[in-house]
Amino acid sequence: MKHVWTILCEKSIIDSQTNLLSLLNCVEEINLAMKESKFQENNNRLIPVNLELISLWSIDDYTKENINEIKIELKNPQNIIIGNENLLLKAKKGKKRLRNKININEIPVNKEGRYIFKILQKRNNKYITVSEIPLDITILFSKD
Repeated sequence: MKHVWTILCEKSIIDSQTNLLSLLNCVEEINLAMKESKFQENNNRLIPVNLELISLWSIDDYTKENINEIKIELKNPQNIIIGNENLLLKAKKGKKRLRNKININEIPVNKEGRYIFKILQKRNNKYITVSEIPLDITILFSKD
């Protein structure tokens, strides 16, 4: 399997008649409003979100079943992994492409900056980075 693209969005819809995918409200940045006294830098706070990480994979040899091991990592602005998930993608014989969706309900935030969703694919018993999706988080502080 070959990675084609990954997009972070609020919602995706698949038309049942045509199988067309619509991605709604693609997300590149989140602005958080927070009281200054409630925030402590370098102390992870779980921020509730409703996001989906959608990927498309192309299958070269569709004459057989294809199995793909991937790993999704979330890195904070200090480049520290603060979340990860391992997935096993399976495409039945005859399928030429595969979509996968990961629902994200919360993000651990410890400071503002660029967070990275890193998609890694297992090849020859080694994980290789196939995509990095940035998410810029800005914290707008209010006084108590």
